[in-house]
Amino acid sequence: MILFTSDLDRTLIYSNTMMQTYPIAGDVVPVEHNEELIRSYMSHDSMELLKQFSKEHLFVPVTTRAVHEYERIHAIARDINPKYAITTNGGNVLIDGKPDLEWNKIVKSRLSEQSQPKEEMLRTFAKIRHESWVLGEYYVDDLFFMFRVDRELVPRGELAEFQAELAPMGWSIFLHGRKLYVLPTCLDKAYAVQYLQTFVEYDLHVAAGDSMMDYAMLLEADYGYSQTHGELYEKQPNDEKVIFLNGLGAMSTEELLRNILELNVVR
Repeated sequence: MILFTSDLDRTLIYSNTMMQTYPIAGDVVPVEHNEELIRSYMSHDSMELLKQFSKEHLFVPVTTRAVHEYERIHAIARDINPKYAITTNGGNVLIDGKPDLEWNKIVKSRLSEQSQPKEEMLRTFAKIRHESWVLGEYYVDDLFFMFRVDRELVPRGELAEFQAELAPMGWSIFLHGRKLYVLPTCLDKAYAVQYLQTFVEYDLHVAAGDSMMDYAMLLEADYGYSQTHGELYEKQPNDEKVIFLNGLGAMSTEELLRNILELNVVR
């Protein structure tokens, strides 16, 4: 059996903008609605391949989204209905749709031991924060911050200094598109996957993700896939530890799913 831990946005599912940027010839299907608006899509073939994979193997969605944002992706959360899911950048492990309390205890313990309180981080951030480039603030599932930013106006030098100050405080940052994530360092998708691996049975671990926030998870897997439309390829195009897919957008997802369905699980 293959354990497939996969990021969602820009790895399996795509916004309308991404679908327009990388159009496909085949049909597309809505996979996420919010306030009656379609927020995300998959190609029809990708959806069918993912359903096939989920019947034969163990698919675990792994996302930085909050729990309620993951639940909006009805085609995955409800239709495929995976037994396990990881949300909040590893902060929550869902089993049959409910947070695993044992993992929550582990996360809280690590946060108290390894990271300074969020108030200390915010005081440090206040030195460089300005309304000209910080457009919104969100505290995600009481675990980390996501700031919407004007990417063109982000003061890169000051941000690098902020990152250096955060390291000994047990916090880290990721600038991903128009989002600036500020997270406790111990909050990582890879740690949640490691926890899951202690009680699920599988023969081969495959991981996929497009950003630096997925990188540790990819390194932990037997096969780590990423897209050339993603941040990881932009920053580390020659990384020999990652298998970069040839397709772009939804076509890369079809390529990914076909590849892992053809993998020989005998090790």
